[in-house]
Amino acid sequence: MKAFLAAIACLLALLFAAHAGDAPLRMGVEGAYPPFNFVDAAGKVQGFDVDIGEALCAQLERKCEWVVVPWDGLIPALQAGKFDVLMSSMTITPERRRQILFTKPYYFSYGMMITNKGSGLAFTPESLKGHTVGVQAATTHEAWLRDHFGDAIELHAYPSSDDMFLDFQNGRLDAVFAEAPAMVPWMEANGGVSAYEQIGENVTDPALGTEIGIAVRKDDTRLVGELNAALDAIIADKTFATIAKRYFSFPLRP
Repeated sequence: MKAFLAAIACLLALLFAAHAGDAPLRMGVEGAYPPFNFVDAAGKVQGFDVDIGEALCAQLERKCEWVVVPWDGLIPALQAGKFDVLMSSMTITPERRRQILFTKPYYFSYGMMITNKGSGLAFTPESLKGHTVGVQAATTHEAWLRDHFGDAIELHAYPSSDDMFLDFQNGRLDAVFAEAPAMVPWMEANGGVSAYEQIGENVTDPALGTEIGIAVRKDDTRLVGELNAALDAIIADKTFATIAKRYFSFPLRP
């Protein structure tokens, strides 16, 4: 009888472990950074990050559950256990690595500044002196602008890129600075790329960051390994490229 009960206990433990592996994977996202992530009119989170996250969950045979958190609260919310995976186009930086554990990069980026066509501005502190420049707050782009332009510009840092672009459209900003994969789709959807002009070259400074990763808590080494394997799989079978083409007219990976 004891042997029978022990066998039943082992079986129940195995069944529990199998079901635990099927538990939903809670994904944290900003929900205000189109086309990467946004909340639609029906209140559902959408975008490139969401589609990639769903593809990763499919590889892991787990269901995604999406948790929307403002950008500057994402890392604290991950650390507090409010979700399991930070899936929100976060640039990998040494400072963030000290707080959270990143996967390998899932896409790559560079910075760019745009103005309205015919602005006559140049990408220098002298030319932009006294002009209003928009950037999303608490990003590597904000830190980079403060380091390189200092008090020469009137810098406006916004809680979301939506707010930044809205002020730019309404003439409250002379220029905006952001990552190209967000900037180009916005221009395409708002008058076309030719309605604006890029000033200066693409910014690929390592201090700005070019690698975008998915993050988990520091001790979730098993989960980061599973996510890396799932990412490799969706890149190899072209799922990643298929999803990217829905949102971007240019490649996100070399």
